[in-house]
Amino acid sequence: VPYASREMPIARGWGTGGLQATLALAGPSSKVKVIDQGSDDSVNAANLRRFIARMTGCDATRDTLECTILQSRHRCPEERLKRGQVLVLQVPDPETLRSVEPNMTRARLMHADQDYGLMWLKLYEQLVRFGRFVQGASYPSLVNGRYVMSPSPIPRWDVPTLHQAQHLTILSAGREKRIYAVPPFTRVEPLEFTDEFFQVEEQSD
Repeated sequence: VPYASREMPIARGWGTGGLQATLALAGPSSKVKVIDQGSDDSVNAANLRRFIARMTGCDATRDTLECTILQSRHRCPEERLKRGQVLVLQVPDPETLRSVEPNMTRARLMHADQDYGLMWLKLYEQLVRFGRFVQGASYPSLVNGRYVMSPSPIPRWDVPTLHQAQHLTILSAGREKRIYAVPPFTRVEPLEFTDEFFQVEEQSD
């Protein structure tokens, strides 16, 4: 969904979309947590947390289970969010079809027609060339059995946490002026073939 992305006191590409979504949701009764690459202590996360608290009068927290809104860049929290909480993800590129169809008018028609053949072909070519899926972040995922979305540049490791999650997930791209959401208890299924399955990153040493 397009929206009027306003000028913010940070550069585009550093979380303006997520910041606008959080500011629209937060109020004096909110408790907001901000993480960047999974960390509360990065310069970006600390500055955004202070700015949000100052502008909305909300409380800032580092407790994942205590917050009402969690804004994140490039990671989902390790602890599972509960019903009533909101996860706001910063998204640099909201169009998952851009890599196979650079014309955005055609890409939107492909979404409308549920025409994802080129995306399936891209994944098949990865299997042929490398023997496995090699896309590390923004792995294309089917939402509620209908639309393929980009789950922001979170790693494959985090994608399964969006499936049937109890919380609302809002994905906002300030530079692209687009926002989309995944409602609670919604199927989010990474694309995979019947004989080649989606796998998260290998974590063993």
